[in-house]
Amino acid sequence: MPNAKLLVTAFLGTALIAGAAAQEKKIYRWVDKDGKVQISDQLPPDAVDKARKEYNAKTGSLKSDVQSQLSPAEKAAAEQQAQAEAAALAEAEKAKRIEQGMLVNYETEQDLQRFFDERTDLLKQTIISLKASIQSRRAVLISTLNELSEAEMNGQALDAGKLKMLADTQAIVAKQTEQMDRLNVSYRALQAEFALTLEKYRIMKSEADSRRAALPGDAAVPTAQP
Repeated sequence: MPNAKLLVTAFLGTALIAGAAAQEKKIYRWVDKDGKVQISDQLPPDAVDKARKEYNAKTGSLKSDVQSQLSPAEKAAAEQQAQAEAAALAEAEKAKRIEQGMLVNYETEQDLQRFFDERTDLLKQTIISLKASIQSRRAVLISTLNELSEAEMNGQALDAGKLKMLADTQAIVAKQTEQMDRLNVSYRALQAEFALTLEKYRIMKSEADSRRAALPGDAAVPTAQP
């Protein structure tokens, strides 16, 4: 009899384990490398790291939603994306503080205009100086070319010093012209920046004035600090 009891106990234990295993059986749903949806009660090795949904085989209810495991390259790309988003957010917050600070630092549009004029004056003076230098050097180039052309027409040997000076001056003019072009681009960008800043300033100024007018008596609107 004791042996019979042991056999019954073992049988019941095995049945319980088998029943639990049947209850835990899963149905897997994933997308394979070809982009096709696969559904199976067996998960192949190449799908282990893929995103998938796992359902209870008996009830059909969703048991878990497994996300795909990222490769080292994907993890690095995700980290870079997160860093870029954080940097963009920081820049946006900085820009917001700067905009709020405009109402503190510039009481009128004329004050804002003077600030931008100070930034553009140096650019304007540099551009004017470069333009004058380029025109002067071009005049020298034209004069030297005329002299060399006349000497060549008269059958004279061309002056080596003038030829070198001609090449050097041409190189300087090219560099100065390139520099002036860059400065002109910066100047136009600064003008566009001022136009946008002035528009934002007017909007914020109008909103601040409206809030101030809505306050009772002589109450003052708290000034936003940059």
